[in-house]
This record gives sequence, C-alpha cells and structure tokens, in this order.
Amino acid sequence: MKRLLIAAGLCLAMICTSLAQHAEIKLANSTLKSDDTVVFVGDSITHQVLYTQYIEDFFITRYPQVRLHFHNAGIGGDRAWDALQRLDRDVISKQPDLVTILLGMNDASYQPFNPEVFAMYQADMTQLLERLQTTDAAIAPITPTMFDAVAARATKRERSEDMLRQYNAVLAFYGTWLRGEADRRSMTSIDMFSPLNNLTRQARLNDADYTMIKDAIHPGPDGQLVMASAWLEDLGLRGGVSNIVLTPFKESYKARVQNGTVTDLKITDGTIEFVFTGHSLPWVTPTDTAAARDMLKIGHRFSREGFQVHGLEPGKYELQIDGTVIDSFTHVQLANHVELQNFPNTPQSIQAAQVVSRNQTRSSETVRALRTHWFKFRNLQRSQRTLSEASDPKTREGLAAKVAKNEAAMEGFEAQLVELEAKAAAELDELYELAQPKPHRYTLRQVK
Repeated sequence: MKRLLIAAGLCLAMICTSLAQHAEIKLANSTLKSDDTVVFVGDSITHQVLYTQYIEDFFITRYPQVRLHFHNAGIGGDRAWDALQRLDRDVISKQPDLVTILLGMNDASYQPFNPEVFAMYQADMTQLLERLQTTDAAIAPITPTMFDAVAARATKRERSEDMLRQYNAVLAFYGTWLRGEADRRSMTSIDMFSPLNNLTRQARLNDADYTMIKDAIHPGPDGQLVMASAWLEDLGLRGGVSNIVLTPFKESYKARVQNGTVTDLKITDGTIEFVFTGHSLPWVTPTDTAAARDMLKIGHRFSREGFQVHGLEPGKYELQIDGTVIDSFTHVQLANHVELQNFPNTPQSIQAAQVVSRNQTRSSETVRALRTHWFKFRNLQRSQRTLSEASDPKTREGLAAKVAKNEAAMEGFEAQLVELEAKAAAELDELYELAQPKPHRYTLRQVK
C-alpha cells in the first residue's frame, strides 16, 4: 500500500459527514412521522398480505427510528361498496395519515365492458374517495392490477372468449378513470397495472407462457414485489441506504458518509479499519421474489449500500465486516465503488432478513387471521343489502334467515377484533426493535 496508509487517523467531525437520522419520511405529497398510521384498503389481492408485507419491510428497515403503524384493510372478494360499509371501523377509526386503495378487480365483474357495472364502480369509488377526503389522511388510489389472459387460458376454469380478450383492457379503463379522479382531487395515484403488464410482456419474449399471476387474478410473490416497488416508487420512496467513501487525506484517510457515521478510523500495517453505524438496513425481500428482484434491480434502485476507497495500491483487497469475509475486490472495483447490498452475508443484510422472516410470520398468521375475521362483517352487510332489494315474499323469507345466521355469527366480533389488532400491533413493535441498526467493524486488507 502507499505510504499514505501507514499513519493512523481518527475520523474527525470536519472530515466525516453524515445525514441526520430520519425524523420524518417525505412522500410524494405528504410526510410521515413517528406514530403515524398507514392503511392499505383492498380486496383479496391485499388480503394476500404480500405486497403490504414487502412495503412494511421497507419502512421498518429503511426508517427504523420512525415508528409507524400499519393496518391491512383488505378482504377477499371486496368491491368499493364493501369497503364503504366497513370504512368507519376498519379505516377511519385508525386515524390514518396515509390510505392507499387497491380495488377494481371485482368491481368490473369479470365480464366485457359493461356501462352499468362501470357506473356502479364510479359511484361507489367516488363516495369512498369523498369519505376519505373528510379525514386528515393523504389518499393514494391504486390502479387495478393485471388480468392475465394467457394464464387464464391455462387454467381449467371456464370463461367466455370475450371476457378473456377484453378483461385486462377493462381494468386498464377503470385504472385510467381512477388516475384521472386522483389528479382532479390533487391525490397521488399509484400505477400497478403498467409494470405488471410491461414486465410480463418483456419476459414472454423468451418464454411465451411466463406469468406472475398463475390464477390470472392474484399475483404471486414476484408479482406482489412488482406491486410493492410501484407503490414505493410512485410515492417517491426510491433511494439508497448508505454510502461510505474513503479518500486519502494528508497521511491518513478521511471518510465521507451518507446515512450513518464512521468512527475509530485507523490504518495499521497496511490495513484500513473503522466502525460504521448506519441509520438504516437494506430492503431484503423473501427468496421467492428473486426473479422480480432481479428484473427490477431492487437492490440498486432501493437499497444501494455504496462502499468506495480511493488511493489504494494495485491489487486485490479482502473486506471483512465483524470478522466475516464479505468478498474480495480489486483496487479498481473499490475505486469505482462496490454495492454491499448485493452480498447477503453482511451483518446488515442478515439482520434485515431476520426482520423480513419475522414479519412474514406475522403477516401470514396474525394479519391474515385479522383480515379473515372481517368476512363475518362483510357477509352480514351483503346479506342485509340483498334482503333490502328483494320484493318476493318467499325470497325475502329465505334471505331473512340468512341475515339472522350472519347476525349470530357476529357475536363477539368486536372483542375478537380488538384482540387480533392488539396482537398485530405488539408483533410490529417487536419488529421495530429487531430492526434497530448496530455498529459494525469494517476491515480492508490487501491479499495475494
């Protein structure tokens, strides 16, 4: 190494810069701060608790000091009308600061375009937006997601050819109207339809049967990661995790740091050592999203952990963090920069993966049970509506019996709901504790 590497040096305040820890999160048209609440309104695609989990993972690891509350308000089979019936208890009672709305797949009724069906969707969605506008929440409507006709044809479910040819276009029409309404109301909308379609079409250049939506309606993990990415990007949350740049300074090195601090910087026997304490962790996604993660370049676009060292002698250098060998890099690679989020064996990635795993359990068990619990309420509302619209006495008699049965099923509903909500909140607290960043010792030494 050059003689510059011989002397020891401390990272002084004048040469070691850092961004302050996040006190708030800036979105496209709003700001989130500690104790704020994000609510995801939706149907079965939200009830899958996949894209919502991935978004939660992002916030918890990227902004561990900004303690948010998350509430999944999706129910399988829901339309905008259903969301209106439970809006007070399931959404407004949470005093939300941000509400995103993913509806429309069911509203279009799985048929070619029908003006009457669309008019009903317009009326219900308009009322939903207006009700939410009476709150202090920022509101972000989401376009309906993709209907995959290629996947639908591969299933055994019988559908009309007109429906197969038109339904994705119908959803595009619904989404275009919704985005126009969002613009008219000065809301930021989220486009999940386009990235799902575009990535699918691109993948089908190599594989004509490729799909992220095997049942044609409900995106799998890859598709849901595409949705989460669109959610974050359209709300202005794309960006890196941290950046460390080491440059020669007099007879030592100085560190320029973004989103963290470097301390105890020293050079001993040709080895550079320092302690880095970041303010964030990388956004790690589950292993079953790997294909979409690569398609989207999630690491580079959302979790860049840059590490750059200038002034090294030509050769190869081994990087260790907390005694674990991460990899070896040439002096050219280090001068250009390496992106540490690409290495799952860093302590930061391992810690983030633990958060993801724990949240996956929380989502698939507690949150899913909470959402399934709401079926009782939804079934009652629908049966009451059907009864109110029926005129035939015999039909009404049967419907009244169904309403009575659904009313009986509601016994103890609120108490169970409160219990499940409390459990989900307690588990979220544990996730934030698990996500708090820790100091890590970096060691860079030349190897043969």
